[in-house]
Amino acid sequence: MQKNPGLLRLVRERPRDSEAIEEMTAAAFGPDRFHKTVYRLREDVPPIKDLCFVCLDQKGRLVASIRNWPVLINDKWPAVMLGPLSISPELRGLGYGKALMWHSMAQSRLQGHSRIVLVGDPEYYNQFGFRRDLALHLQLPGWVEERRFLALELVAGAMIGVHGMIGKAASKKTRRKKRT
Repeated sequence: MQKNPGLLRLVRERPRDSEAIEEMTAAAFGPDRFHKTVYRLREDVPPIKDLCFVCLDQKGRLVASIRNWPVLINDKWPAVMLGPLSISPELRGLGYGKALMWHSMAQSRLQGHSRIVLVGDPEYYNQFGFRRDLALHLQLPGWVEERRFLALELVAGAMIGVHGMIGKAASKKTRRKKRT
């Protein structure tokens, strides 16, 4: 039987959280994480600030975090790439990750996003509605274990006809240059 995590407080990630998030992410995913395809999509791209959250326990300690990144599918369909979701190793299984997932997904929907992609364990992410079949027509610019490449429609039908390579979303600065 799992312990009750007690009252949780979910807040937007603050600048002072960076070091603790990095330590937690390193403990969860190790040094090889930087070589993974999803990390290459995050390089030199800031996360979506309004979709990065931390979970604080009853004592105010940062115990979990979630970040989301802008991506573009086939240079035309915007999407959110979820991850990493990091939980302090000694606190896994207590509901912190689930709380962050539900909150992040709800905020993504409220902010007008229609689709989320991720690479993660389907045994965990299926409970939130992420499915492999929704990502079958998508590619990543590097190797991933196919069964772990999942997508979620925040708006019904948002993945219909969506296909192609997932790439970095253009920064605001790059988009301004293209328009002129």
